[in-house]
Order: sequence, then C-alpha cells, then structure tokens
Amino acid sequence: MWPVLDSGDGPVVTVPLMPDSWVTSDHHFGHRNIARYQGRPADHEELMVERWHALVAPDDVVLHLGDLLVFPGASELACYADLLRALPGRKHLIIGSHDQRSRRWYADAGFEVVRSPLLWGGAVFTHEPYVGYHLPWVVNVHGHVHRNRSPAAPPGRRRFNACVEVTGYAPVRLGDAVVTAV
Repeated sequence: MWPVLDSGDGPVVTVPLMPDSWVTSDHHFGHRNIARYQGRPADHEELMVERWHALVAPDDVVLHLGDLLVFPGASELACYADLLRALPGRKHLIIGSHDQRSRRWYADAGFEVVRSPLLWGGAVFTHEPYVGYHLPWVVNVHGHVHRNRSPAAPPGRRRFNACVEVTGYAPVRLGDAVVTAV
C-alpha cells in the first residue's frame, strides 16, 4: 500500500514505498563544520555520493528524512543542485530542520517534497524522532540525531536512526530499517 500524502501546501503526493525502497537522512551537503561536529571523514560528501550511486538504481524509490543541504554559499547552490539531480532514484524529501530552500528548488534538484509524518503500514517516517501517540505507529524511522542515541521509544514501539553517520554513509533498505529497529 502506497501512502498518499496531502502536503497541505502543494499537490497530493503519492510515495510508492516498498520494502526494497531506500531510506536515508542528514547528509548536510554544504555544511562546512559537520565533519568536525559529527566526526565524519574529510571526504564524507564524496563517500555519500559514491555509496548512493553504488546502491540505488534509477527506478528505485528513495525517502530522505531531511537535512539534505545545509548552509551552502550562494555560489555553491547550482553545483549542489547538479550533484543532487545526478543521484539516481525517484527521490522524496521530508523537510528537516535545516532544509531552507523552496519546494521548487528541491524539485529542480530532483527531490519531491513530502510532509512529515509519513505513514507506511505500522511505520512512521519523520525527520526528528516521533513522540506523538495520535498515529497508529509501531516503528519510527527518523533522522536528526546523527550519532546520538534516539530517545527511548514508548512501550511496544521501536525506532530506527537513518542518519548517515550510523548507516555507513549509505542509504538502507526500508524493509531492513523497519525489521532492525530497536
């Protein structure tokens, strides 16, 4: 079953999620200090692009859970748009706390913006760890916390941190994320 999401400020978006879709979060492309803040290798941007290309096929669905691009200079925006557009897959983006560009900018860079939370079966996909109880969720796949521990899930529920620092700087299969959530 594919989630149909009314984003509120744009067209209704259908996200064709399947267990073999990909999920990832918090690339922070353009963030000059993220390597120091999160202990990333100096070549983390190249590493993330290389691993994305190695795993994701052009027709694969990718759900990015936010903080795709952070603080690039104005002169760098076109280069990052080209880099993002060249990443394979049918890419969807849940806006994160640092995603400051317009819906149009992300579309031109190859990403369709969807609003959070996004439900798929018993899983809820968000940028920050989900703490709400009004949705019928069992697993929360999220980003935002980088290497930090996710907050404890409520009883009977689990979380999966999809931040690149804990996924080897590569997207992971959605089905694997849901199954391995703790």
